Amino acid sequence: MNSDFFNRPLWQQYSCCCLVLLLLFGVGYLLVIDDIKHQADQLIQQYDENLTKIDQLQAKINRYKSSKNHLLTTISEKELAQALTQHHLILRTFKHNEIDNIVNWDIELNGQFADFMALMSSFNDDYYYLDFQHLMISKHESELQIAFTLLFKKGE
Repeated sequence: MNSDFFNRPLWQQYSCCCLVLLLLFGVGYLLVIDDIKHQADQLIQQYDENLTKIDQLQAKINRYKSSKNHLLTTISEKELAQALTQHHLILRTFKHNEIDNIVNWDIELNGQFADFMALMSSFNDDYYYLDFQHLMISKHESELQIAFTLLFKKGE
């Protein structure tokens, strides 16, 4: 261990120490840069995968919407009555009016709002076409009174 490092001039000792520290800093910096680059590459890959998933889901939504628009059916009076009893709604009045090629059903129901919303979602799930007009909801005693008009064109 006969080292002459401490026998060298002070400026050489400082420059050696600075070079070693600079070398350690450079290697650490390169390792950090490499790690950041690797993380960025992973994030880019994940972003590309998410874009692909979004495109696939958008295509599914578009297919669902187009198939739903083509498969809409008009509800019949019997199906409406069955749905009302199934969802615990009471039919108070039902008027059937025909004007030219348009059929109007004026409907008045009594029941809970949650039951009415369940009725509407079941119609949506079964692909029924419903064109609501003049929807009015008012509270009477412990129940809601729901009045609306359904419009149908004769050609459908």
